Amino acid sequence: MADRVPDGLPFGRRRRSAASALVAILVAFLLGMLLNAPAMKKTAEQLPFGGARSFRLALVDPLAAVSHWLFLDRPARLTAEALGKPDPGPAGAPLVVAVKPPPGKPGHPATAKPLPIPKRGDPLRLYIAGDSMAGIPGMALINLAKDTGVIKSRLDYHISSGLTRPDFYNWPAQLVSQVKALHPGAAVVMFGANDQQGMQAANGRVYAFESTGWKTEYRKRVRNVMDILFGGGVKRIYWIGQPIMPEAIFSRHMRVLNEIYRSEALKRPGVRYIDAYKLFSTGSGAYTDYLKDEKGSLQQVREGDGMHLTYAGGMRLAEVVLAAIKSDWLPKKKRGVVSGAPSPSPTASAKASPAP
Repeated sequence: MADRVPDGLPFGRRRRSAASALVAILVAFLLGMLLNAPAMKKTAEQLPFGGARSFRLALVDPLAAVSHWLFLDRPARLTAEALGKPDPGPAGAPLVVAVKPPPGKPGHPATAKPLPIPKRGDPLRLYIAGDSMAGIPGMALINLAKDTGVIKSRLDYHISSGLTRPDFYNWPAQLVSQVKALHPGAAVVMFGANDQQGMQAANGRVYAFESTGWKTEYRKRVRNVMDILFGGGVKRIYWIGQPIMPEAIFSRHMRVLNEIYRSEALKRPGVRYIDAYKLFSTGSGAYTDYLKDEKGSLQQVREGDGMHLTYAGGMRLAEVVLAAIKSDWLPKKKRGVVSGAPSPSPTASAKASPAP
């Protein structure tokens, strides 16, 4: 009689069953790795440039290649497309999107012409774009602009995005798509909170933040955003700088970015620079979580992370932006008094929802 184990199965069959189960586990694990390889590669590509990123890419690149060869990357892609969330494209997508330059002298789009006055039947289409810092101010601006009755706004913000990493989120491609679809007359943009990192130029070279090469490349990308918007028919751009931050080093980084935005805006007659750094600083130029409203009451203008704006802070910034828009687009008899930076309002309507 054959030897038996307590469960009644012959010893040989028990061993073969265990081996089969182990093989099945290994096959399932390998299949899962191959199905998930594109996502793992994308995650690795989004890491800051450096040794850790290179090491992880070296590990997942072969898996992603095999996954593509075996068509195992198709199900995830088709599912995303069916849900209306197509993959924006692989890393290495064009950093600069070519557009037809607007008429006028090189570097000076023809935006000095008189602007058409918005009407209820023909409103000003306002496009608001940026990273997470643009979210709350954008919602507040939508509410304020709605009260004019002649401005139709669209908010398009994406968390953790910026101009340094088009491999994570390709803003040039997004802007081209949106201006083509929305035909905005004016645009409000706010980038930079995530841009204090290394950046890869079109030649493949990676520049460290604040280096000469980095500043040169970043200026190109800022100009490219302006060119795309003007090339798509936008007549005015309102570029919001980054506000002061709690940490001194973070604030210094924001000043580096703001100087690029400010100087590039000065080169374009159709671009206005909005100084958020000064707007959210104390009289002595320091950081604070609280600022006084026009009644002298303290308002919390920064979230607990010290970085993002509260809704009260968003309203403070939105009022300044709307004042600039009104001064350009609405006749004095319709826009009232808008000279100078308006005081923030302690009250506001309910938050608007961002556009999908």
